[in-house]
Amino acid sequence: MNGIIGNTTPPWNTQSEYVKFTPEGGIAIKLLNDTGAISIKGTVVHASLSIDNGVSIIPVDNPDPIGIVYDDGIPDGEYIWVVTQGMADVLYSTTVTRGTFSRCPQAGDASPVAGQAINEALPAPPFATNKHFLEIGHPIESIGAPGLALTMLHFN
Repeated sequence: MNGIIGNTTPPWNTQSEYVKFTPEGGIAIKLLNDTGAISIKGTVVHASLSIDNGVSIIPVDNPDPIGIVYDDGIPDGEYIWVVTQGMADVLYSTTVTRGTFSRCPQAGDASPVAGQAINEALPAPPFATNKHFLEIGHPIESIGAPGLALTMLHFN
């Protein structure tokens, strides 16, 4: 059988050349590292403006995150796995409380870092659209210092 749907024997649950399921519960795709540096697991990325099929570190105030880098240590210009759906370890520049809201930073945030998420309480209505389009998802674990936290992805 050529496709995944309807297949009851491996490789239905393994990776293909360009798509895989991660142990954390995410769906990752292979894209070119256009970050200008060696990849860092958990980095928030958006579609590259320089090359086709590439991703780059999302800048502060940018409302178009598309994925989370899954691989550590892959050189710029090489293929990396990027989690686009499901759950992923996201790199935060803040402490994280599970059940809250995660987004890309804005210039007005305390110490915003390009490519790193921030965590804050769930917003109350009326929701600010400037934050809505920066959304990454909702963490499902807490961490007491900046670092990686498992997050249910929800890009807007």
